[in-house]
Amino acid sequence: MSGWGMTAANSSLSIWFSKALVRLAASGLSGLLLFACFPVIDWNILVWVACAPLLLALVTGRSWLQGFWLGYVAGAVFLSGSCYWFVSVMQGYGNLNPVVAAGVLGLFVIVFSTFYGILGLFETAVARRSVGAALILSPFLWVAMELARTYLITGFPWNLLGYAVRPVGLQQVASVTAVYGLSFLAVVTSALVVWVLLERGRKASVVALAFWAAVLLAGNRLLDPPALRPEPNVAVLVQPNIPLGEAATDSWVPWTNPAPVESLVSDSIEAAQESGATLATPPLVIWPETSAPFLYGRDAVFRGALQSLAKRANAYTISGTVTFAGQGSSRPENAAVLLGPDGDLLLHYVKIHLVPFGEYVPWWAFPGRVGKITAEVGDFVPGKSVEVARTSEGTIGIFICYEAIFPQLVRKFAANGAGVLVNISDDGWYGNSSAPFQHFEMARFRAIENGRFVLRGTNNGITAIIDPYGRVRKEIPRNQYGILTGHFRYLSTKTFYTEYGDVFSWFCVAVATVVVLALLTMPGFRRAQPAENKNYLEE
Repeated sequence: MSGWGMTAANSSLSIWFSKALVRLAASGLSGLLLFACFPVIDWNILVWVACAPLLLALVTGRSWLQGFWLGYVAGAVFLSGSCYWFVSVMQGYGNLNPVVAAGVLGLFVIVFSTFYGILGLFETAVARRSVGAALILSPFLWVAMELARTYLITGFPWNLLGYAVRPVGLQQVASVTAVYGLSFLAVVTSALVVWVLLERGRKASVVALAFWAAVLLAGNRLLDPPALRPEPNVAVLVQPNIPLGEAATDSWVPWTNPAPVESLVSDSIEAAQESGATLATPPLVIWPETSAPFLYGRDAVFRGALQSLAKRANAYTISGTVTFAGQGSSRPENAAVLLGPDGDLLLHYVKIHLVPFGEYVPWWAFPGRVGKITAEVGDFVPGKSVEVARTSEGTIGIFICYEAIFPQLVRKFAANGAGVLVNISDDGWYGNSSAPFQHFEMARFRAIENGRFVLRGTNNGITAIIDPYGRVRKEIPRNQYGILTGHFRYLSTKTFYTEYGDVFSWFCVAVATVVVLALLTMPGFRRAQPAENKNYLEE
């Protein structure tokens, strides 16, 4: 850049972008590009330039307020496209009419687009003092925004930008920074593209972009993960592909029709016995969330079937189930149980981070006005602690469904000693939308961040064994019954992220805060001229 104080351009590009409608269109374009980075479109190569139109609009913005609305529009377009499946879920399982279901999506978009609006506000505010500073600050602001999305307003870090970075070598950065570091790399690239555009291809900007591209290519090569030695432990993951809702309870009634449960047990035992596991190294059998629509503590038939499976297969056995918060309580918990080879209960883990509108109604919604995905919506009780189970083979951490999208939560299992991570889920609620594929990508990153195998068992896909570098070893396609048998290893080495958590992302928050406050309190800041009246290239 023409120094830290680079301001914008007397070029035709900057004049063109001085028009408010053009800037608004550019923001909307960024929203579309961000949406296209993720499944089902999955043009992930766009991740490197998706933010460029938005940044160009923001650094040529006229006012803080305009910056807010430019960011807000980009966020609204992205979130509407990324989470369109809200509508079908609410219709199919919340029994809402299309208009009300669309209203739920609209409420979500209105609330969560605010994060992008605030990012735009600060980016434009800084650009009024220095476009160069604004571009340099943009990746720090982006990470700060994504961290806010993770923690605030119940938290919904769905499709953070870094998930679209697909080169396996670069993905290993997540073992230090979590997924936020990859978001940082992507926004740096977009910022450099904007610099090239504003500088009209001047040598310094082009060289900087080329150098950055070379760094990314070299980094991907240097960080490319090695092959792993053979793993001694065996996992048996069952994908039952059972129906949801009333169809499930109609067909799975053990006291009148025990066949489905008996079949699931016998198939699991057969797979465990044929897996190559020995008496000395019992296999780990995993049934998913909603593995069968029964209550472990209150359904003797289901409990007995699970205990029989553990004993006859000589296996550690995990299953999702619903339990209740205390003796005689009517308030349900979304839970997982782990049984030892003797059938004894070793772990009862209760899901900590519940699904908004599915397992509870968020405070910012309108209670009583929003439809229910499950009959007990609003009544589920969250768990209070991260727990792991120590077995003769190693230590197991189990996280349930939606919890897979929270890096800091899954990290706690590994930090507490889990040598393998088990993710059970039921993505049948999403239907044939893009959501199951997006959810799978997020779960895959938890393996990289913590250097652990992730054994992912789902009702109808995507069931998979993921190695510590995020590589998918085996998987079962969606919407079919299947049993996946594969090998894994209990690991004990902790990654930087497991050991220290969100140090990088909080560092980005600190940098963004200090720079923004310094510029906002700088004498004469409020008298800074609007962006389009500046000479961006020749300060």
